[in-house]
Amino acid sequence: MGGRAPRDGETAADGRRLRWTEHRAQRRAAFVAAGAAAVDRHGPGASAEQIADEAGVSRTVLYRYFRDREDLRQAIAELVVKDVLDAVLPKLQLSTETTPRQIIGAAIGTIIGWLDEHPNLYHFLRLRRDGGLESVENTLADNVASLLKIIMVFFGIEGDEADPGAYGIVGFVESAGGWWLQHRSIPREKFTAIVCNGVWHLLEGTAREHGLHVEYDAPLPIGALAASGTGEATP
Repeated sequence: MGGRAPRDGETAADGRRLRWTEHRAQRRAAFVAAGAAAVDRHGPGASAEQIADEAGVSRTVLYRYFRDREDLRQAIAELVVKDVLDAVLPKLQLSTETTPRQIIGAAIGTIIGWLDEHPNLYHFLRLRRDGGLESVENTLADNVASLLKIIMVFFGIEGDEADPGAYGIVGFVESAGGWWLQHRSIPREKFTAIVCNGVWHLLEGTAREHGLHVEYDAPLPIGALAASGTGEATP
């Protein structure tokens, strides 16, 4: 037997609640974005007043949408992590024409470009105790490891070697990037080239150790396989 049909008043109330919930979520998201912008502008210690000013509201209105200061800063960290991953992960996609130089340069160039343009957001993540930066590193490393496993298995190399290699690469890039932000003694373009070459030599050395020859500027033969993830190369 079916339940009682909702009355008109109940339906209207449900609709109002839904609209209010959606409105509140949109307002909260806008305040989080304003928070990220304030951190980017003022530094990792951006105050609630500075965030509220960026959002164009009072501090009192701002905190109607967050439990406390930590809830606000946690939401900002999650948004920054998402933005970084959304920018970098697409660069790790392969095609039949992709060369090692292209994929390494695209991914690392994006990371270093983000560090250069948003140093305050980077330091904000580093200072977080909840592991915001670690979340970025782990997600990138997992994706790099998946990519390396596809390539290594294709060449007959044990895929287990991909995980430590991938985490080593991501750690190297992040550590080098942190050093560069502190010193900036090398132009961005030159620094990017140095890091890209370092990653390439690490990968090429691993391939050579297994008797494989991979060219930096030659398309990877398993580009279509990696892109599809099916285990079968496309013709």
